[in-house]
Amino acid sequence: MSNAQRIAAIDALLPQTQCGKCGHPGCLPYAEGIAAGEAINKCPPGGMATIHALADLLQVPELPLALPATPAQVAVIREAECIGCTKCIQACPVDAIVGAAKLMHTVIGDECTGCELCIAPCPVDCIDLITLAPAEAEVQRAHADQFRARHQHRQARLARNDARRRAARPVRPAQVETPVQQSAATPSLKQAKIDAAMSRARWQKAQKAFGDSPSDDQRQQLAALQQAAERDQQRLAELQATPAQDAPSPGEQALKQAKIDLAGHRMALKAAERRGLDEQALAPLRSAYAAAQEALHLAEERCGKPAPARVLVDKAGLGAPLRQLKTDLAYARAELSKLQRSEPADSTKIRDAQARLAEAERRLQAHNSAS
Repeated sequence: MSNAQRIAAIDALLPQTQCGKCGHPGCLPYAEGIAAGEAINKCPPGGMATIHALADLLQVPELPLALPATPAQVAVIREAECIGCTKCIQACPVDAIVGAAKLMHTVIGDECTGCELCIAPCPVDCIDLITLAPAEAEVQRAHADQFRARHQHRQARLARNDARRRAARPVRPAQVETPVQQSAATPSLKQAKIDAAMSRARWQKAQKAFGDSPSDDQRQQLAALQQAAERDQQRLAELQATPAQDAPSPGEQALKQAKIDLAGHRMALKAAERRGLDEQALAPLRSAYAAAQEALHLAEERCGKPAPARVLVDKAGLGAPLRQLKTDLAYARAELSKLQRSEPADSTKIRDAQARLAEAERRLQAHNSAS
């Protein structure tokens, strides 16, 4: 068996969630690592069944899971709370989320691998993970080849888009760097904010990927990421402390920081509640969240700016029938758009797709009229 065949055989046994919990950016890179001698026990979604299959294929001893097993699950967006930011769409490794900027998003349940990568980027925390029943879990596992193909298509599309952008970028003649250019190249406040946010996001993503029981190597990675995040945050604080023209007042800066702190405490509390921690573990998080709320109110008073008008809107979530009708409508639109763009155009298929789209629109209108 050649090395390529060996990697393909290993990859065929992995669940194709593309979650990154093994420390690799996808299942195929982990398969390549296993072929090179890496441990076979780093796949929480695969569990002991995957370890047994890999040990049988490679003729190596079975090992206990390095991280707690992840149950079969799918993501569900609470669509009434979705703000259409597209961050979850960009994070999904298999293009299982339908939506557009400033429009409602929804998860295609049959295409979702349960990788959890859409949870962290969501700024309004409107995505839930639903554990599948044993029968549904078997169906999801049987879709591994489908998940692999969707991931490969997404990677190819991103590569084509990147190549297209690079080709369209104008070639500029080389210039001698002047003192003015050197000063412009120094880190600006805006860049420092971006660096701090990115390093903090990498640290939080690694914490989620490694779970509650990271290995020694993963602890070292977390420590390095934490140090980088603290270093970038310190650099940002130093730049913010430097007086600048048209800089916000200290009160406005304190107000903005209070809002950031409140969002961080709220995210931590929500994440703990999703993990099902008991009330004793949740109590300090609730206290920290309440203290952050008080700090925000105090910062608003000291800032001197008028308090924003807050309007609470009670929106009911979508029921399962309406969600399915909207999903069918999105599929029909996407299918028709794809057929209309294809060359040469197939008029018969286009007419059929138009009929399906009209039927999907009619069913949705009928449901809304009956509600």
